[in-house]
Amino acid sequence: MRALVVHEILPAAAAGHTGAEVVDGTRRITYPDLYERAVRLANALQQLGVTRGAVLGIMDVNTLHNLEMHYASSMLGAVILTLNFRLSADDLLYTVRHGRADWLFVSESFQPIAAPLRQEFAKRWVWLADNREGPEPGVPTLEALVLAGSVRVPDEAARVQETDPFSLFYTTGTTGRPKGVLYRHRDMVLASLGILHHLAVHPGGAAASRHDVFFPAIPFFHIHGWGTALSVPYLGAKLVLPRRADPAEQLRLIREEGVTWTNMVPTQIHMLLNQADAAGLQDLAPLKILTGGSPLPTGLARRLRDKGVRYSLIYGGSDQLATSISVLPPDVDPTSDPAWDALARATKPLGMVEVRLVDDEGRTVPHDGTSIGRLDVRSPWLPAGYHRDAARSAASFVEGWFHTGDLAVGNPDGTHYVVDREGDALKSGGEWIATGVIEALLSEHPLVAAVAVIARRDERWGSRPLAVVHARAEVPASVLQEHLMASVRRGQLARFWVPDAFVFVDALPVTSAGKIDKAALRQSWA
Repeated sequence: MRALVVHEILPAAAAGHTGAEVVDGTRRITYPDLYERAVRLANALQQLGVTRGAVLGIMDVNTLHNLEMHYASSMLGAVILTLNFRLSADDLLYTVRHGRADWLFVSESFQPIAAPLRQEFAKRWVWLADNREGPEPGVPTLEALVLAGSVRVPDEAARVQETDPFSLFYTTGTTGRPKGVLYRHRDMVLASLGILHHLAVHPGGAAASRHDVFFPAIPFFHIHGWGTALSVPYLGAKLVLPRRADPAEQLRLIREEGVTWTNMVPTQIHMLLNQADAAGLQDLAPLKILTGGSPLPTGLARRLRDKGVRYSLIYGGSDQLATSISVLPPDVDPTSDPAWDALARATKPLGMVEVRLVDDEGRTVPHDGTSIGRLDVRSPWLPAGYHRDAARSAASFVEGWFHTGDLAVGNPDGTHYVVDREGDALKSGGEWIATGVIEALLSEHPLVAAVAVIARRDERWGSRPLAVVHARAEVPASVLQEHLMASVRRGQLARFWVPDAFVFVDALPVTSAGKIDKAALRQSWA
């Protein structure tokens, strides 16, 4: 590579991995095909009027067209704005306007969602359609652009620098308006390859290599599928794109395409395992899953182990990219319970990443395995602040450190475990209670499908934990309370952490990122 520039990953993949497939529905192409299509698309976009620095909004699931846009835009020095189609219509419109999109590239399957944007971008719109003809006559489709483009690499591609902006995406907006984060080429390349390096060097469950078959279930709008849009072509491995696959379709693709590696948030894993149970599948080996976005409940981790699925936990976010991934402790049997528990909890910072724990006054909290502190992060790919948002930048990006807003426990071996968000943790009688720990223990009960613990106002203690439970079958609150008391007797939980009350619901609300929406629960129950 001439420099850490995104589109320079693709010619290396085309030259060195000619036989590996990229699978998208019924279409199968090779990396040389992908490279040619990206070059053709870049030339066609240039003819359409896309210039250096243009912001290209993309609303699509994980498809070949979405992947091609990553590399074609890079060749022109344009910036891709990955649009989270799960946001509310108001927040989606906000991100398009705040990100100052110049063009929109929208999957034809999202016509209803995109309708409010159609008039605003009447002359700067491309449909992501599988055929030359899209839903509107006279409006270009990406497939037609690819077929019309030249096979000569645009001259602009050689002028793109690693410090140029590559992508802009927005947080899910659970604490206010979504926040924009602008990343340079070098940031995305370093972070994506940093994940691969960590998974290759450190023993863990979701080890990755070019011999794996990859199935990125995390949408590309979320940090480019946790970097898989870049890292899998870098490896030259087989890539299976899920499109809008539901759990049944995911399971079919995993089995028929020989998928060995995927990434999913815990709610996605829960649905996939339920589908496997419904299909009567007892063993999903050799599948490996990199999971994150929220803590991996202990009960869900055990279900994975029962199905022969290995896993690792990744910690990070839109505003910090990848920070740490769980590892196996040294001298521990990889098949033992302590090993599996560590992979669900003990994450080790990626190379070149620094973390620290501090208290409310900014004093260092020791890595003693018990003390809780706010987690701060510093890395080579950390942005300077939020895009066009000085006030919120000043609150979160301080002297080169990002204040994550997460609470964590540090271990003497340098690993750490995120126990809660600052806004989700609660203080009862002046003492911290980490709701994530309670949730993990409750998830071990066989009748608990999902659970969230929130703070409920209390006149005596200030606040007390309330457990909101989605149960598989009717279960008395006293049974779950006794389940936690057994953890107290084993020394896993402080007595005052046990919730005083339980609420049972048919389903727990989730955010656009697939996480349990505790803000919505607090509005209903706090």
